[in-house]
Amino acid sequence: PARKIPMLTEQYGVAADIEVGECFSLAKQLCRMYLSGQIQELMIGYTNYVSVLSQNPSIFQMLPLSEYGSAQKSKQSEILYEPDSTQVFEAIVPEFVGGMIYGALCENRAAEQAARRTAMDAATQNADEMIADLSLKFNQARQASITQEITEIVAGS
Repeated sequence: PARKIPMLTEQYGVAADIEVGECFSLAKQLCRMYLSGQIQELMIGYTNYVSVLSQNPSIFQMLPLSEYGSAQKSKQSEILYEPDSTQVFEAIVPEFVGGMIYGALCENRAAEQAARRTAMDAATQNADEMIADLSLKFNQARQASITQEITEIVAGS
């Protein structure tokens, strides 16, 4: 069912087709929206690649930046940015967001390929089992037919 969530853009239709430069363009656009107040937080949902057999859905909050511990909170008011925090934000944070978007896409691709590989391995194993089972049944039917013919020849003599 459609959730009627407004689309920011239709430019990036297929995640596998997005290139690294497009991630950074998208990040700049999203950061401008965040600074202007159009969005209050920025999160990305993706499939985290753990191993060939394990992939987990994940959500990562990119904006606002999370604080790392209470010691950081007390020092935060003491930090002075030159020229100012907005210009520092505009220079650094879009690069961080773009890198996170690209990283999430890479994780997604790796997880998808692993899931496909696992599915294909399972399908191959199932096909091999089916071939073995059908070969056994065919050989049993052939052996029963040969036994029937021998019985008829012996009974006829």
